[in-house]
Amino acid sequence: MSLKKNEAQGGAAAPQEPVALGTRQGRAMRRARTVTLLAVFVAVIISLAFDSGLGTPSSFGIGQFFLLCPLGGLEALLASKALIPVTLISLVVVCAGALLFGRAWCAWGCPAPVIRRFFKRDPKFTGLGSGDGPNACSAGHGVETGCGGGCSGAAQVRGLRQRLSHTGRDPRTWTLVAVLVAALIAGFPLFCLVCPIGLTFGTVGSLWHLIVDKQMTLSVLVFPAALLVELVLYRKWCMNLCPIAGLLNIFGQAAVLFRPRLNEATCLRADGTPCTVCTAVCSERIDMHDADGAIQLGDCTRCGECAKACPTASITFAIAPEKTK
Repeated sequence: MSLKKNEAQGGAAAPQEPVALGTRQGRAMRRARTVTLLAVFVAVIISLAFDSGLGTPSSFGIGQFFLLCPLGGLEALLASKALIPVTLISLVVVCAGALLFGRAWCAWGCPAPVIRRFFKRDPKFTGLGSGDGPNACSAGHGVETGCGGGCSGAAQVRGLRQRLSHTGRDPRTWTLVAVLVAALIAGFPLFCLVCPIGLTFGTVGSLWHLIVDKQMTLSVLVFPAALLVELVLYRKWCMNLCPIAGLLNIFGQAAVLFRPRLNEATCLRADGTPCTVCTAVCSERIDMHDADGAIQLGDCTRCGECAKACPTASITFAIAPEKTK
């Protein structure tokens, strides 16, 4: 679909500046994500090469200051059955970031999506269900603002109820619960043994020691094999099982900064054209036209792919949250 097609069907042409902004922003976000991920890997290699003590994103530190993976930190606290002040402070800092930007880590720091794309194992888009098609309640309106006028206490209650229901229906929420219970019972952070993030950087470290130090260990074979099972053979790991995504989704419902905004006036679906491009390229299959589009945006990873792919550039990202009408 193209902007010309939209004009031919009687839709008004979008102003050039918003169109240019949406497209440029999506492309810029993809480049920025690539640079960020490369910087992370370079930092890990430097840490290994010079023994600088930077660590990995699972436990990154500079001097006495370090940040833990929020799930790994929770597992450690439950496993030890004790409050460790340094770990608790680290978790507060990480969780504060999640409250601001939700699941941005999944697109900007996690290596799992990169591995999936490399092996061409991204989940296939099979189309939208009964909720397909234009809807008066779209992202930024609907539940959050009462859908069509004012923001009453009843609408806020319904919104909270729907958010809790959405989180409860997410299988990753229950994987998260199972992981935390297992850590409490076993007295050990079990998920850290199979976490794709830890396995990725464990593989990098093992290969480094093999090449540089000539140290051959089982981890050179075990870590990549586990990664292949989790991310390549089972392509829906991130969508169905990842407990880190489940934890960040909980914070994501409150995170409103840098969410995508939809200009319904220039969107192809405004005149009934069945466009699903933004949902197809979204790793979370978020449909911003759905009645619960604002709820679904709690799962947004801020990857910018929707803005980049939108044929009319009707999607943009802004730092400040959209004002409630």
